[in-house]
Amino acid sequence: MTDTPPSFTKTSWPLGPPDGGGCCAGCPIREGCALAADSYVSCPITGSAPPPEPPNRTPAPAPAVDAYEEAPAERRFDVTAVASRGVEAAISGAFGFGWTDLATAVIERSARFDSDGNPVDWGRLQIKRNLLCIALATAVPIGDHTAAVWVAEALRTYSVGVVFVPAGMALAFVAPVLVGRECGGTFGFLCRGLWGFTRATARAAWCLITSRLGWVITRPAIWAAICGITLATWRFVVYRLTGAV
Repeated sequence: MTDTPPSFTKTSWPLGPPDGGGCCAGCPIREGCALAADSYVSCPITGSAPPPEPPNRTPAPAPAVDAYEEAPAERRFDVTAVASRGVEAAISGAFGFGWTDLATAVIERSARFDSDGNPVDWGRLQIKRNLLCIALATAVPIGDHTAAVWVAEALRTYSVGVVFVPAGMALAFVAPVLVGRECGGTFGFLCRGLWGFTRATARAAWCLITSRLGWVITRPAIWAAICGITLATWRFVVYRLTGAV
């Protein structure tokens, strides 16, 4: 009588034909299997014939790195991003006096989770930049008025003409230049040169506006328009309610 349990003896498994050639003959892991035998009909480990091949643990070769290949966008050094952070720090230090950091902390602590229990991502709103731009549009004077008051006065004086007058002036400049490009002589040459200069200037302005530094230009202008419209609406409502002229 042996000490080996019956369940682990080779004779306890289904046997194949006497001449061999069972499932272990073509097994891919035969060399490392302690129960391998040519007489098995089914695998004593997996119950199938044959068992699946072991996974390939050979690491894939690393792709060749091109020293001249352009770096990904997330790792690329962006001058406008560095300048944007520098301008934000400069404006905050010169005009913020720390109140933007305090207001940002209060706003972020007011609601940490939304109604569904998900954490609120206040960083996407860029609260500090928006507060600085609102302060610039409503508190910093440009001549006799602030930017928001200029917008409100323009709406009060010209109404919807505030939008159409600049558009008409731009169209009055662009249309003759477009037509003049098709002309010959000195006038056509000048129009083509002027059109090329205008396109280059517009392209450079668009690149600056759409860059990470563009918020320095676009966001104060947007908040000046919003605050100016709000101020003009408030004045209209107050004048109507109080009967002021």
